[in-house]
Amino acid sequence: MTNVTLHSEEPDTLSAAYMPASDDIDSFAAFGSSQSRWRFVTDPSSFVPTFAGVVIAIIGFVLMIVGWSQVAGETEVWKQMPYLLSAGLPGLGLVMLGLVIINVSARRQDGAERARQMAALTESLRQLQRSLDQ
Repeated sequence: MTNVTLHSEEPDTLSAAYMPASDDIDSFAAFGSSQSRWRFVTDPSSFVPTFAGVVIAIIGFVLMIVGWSQVAGETEVWKQMPYLLSAGLPGLGLVMLGLVIINVSARRQDGAERARQMAALTESLRQLQRSLDQ
């Protein structure tokens, strides 16, 4: 078994390295107040972008189905091309866009959860350090 001991000159060593300068905090607070009405969309833990990605992907699938249903009735290739170009390819593009939005949103949600876990772990280590220093 290995014993681990943390020694530090100042009690808040863990948080001192991660604290931004006060000027950065003030400028960030001013930026956040002007963006408060879009907070539900831009918040990394928000599910709104995920739902938007799902809706966009569903619209893309609907476009592809409409294009396929129109193409299925035509026997001549030159008559099928307008449906392919106006419904099939944009539908495919919307499906891909929706999946990208879902992927980015899921990664942002994971990152926000990881940040919360790291904050809890940092606080636990800080408490452990205090208890060992006493």
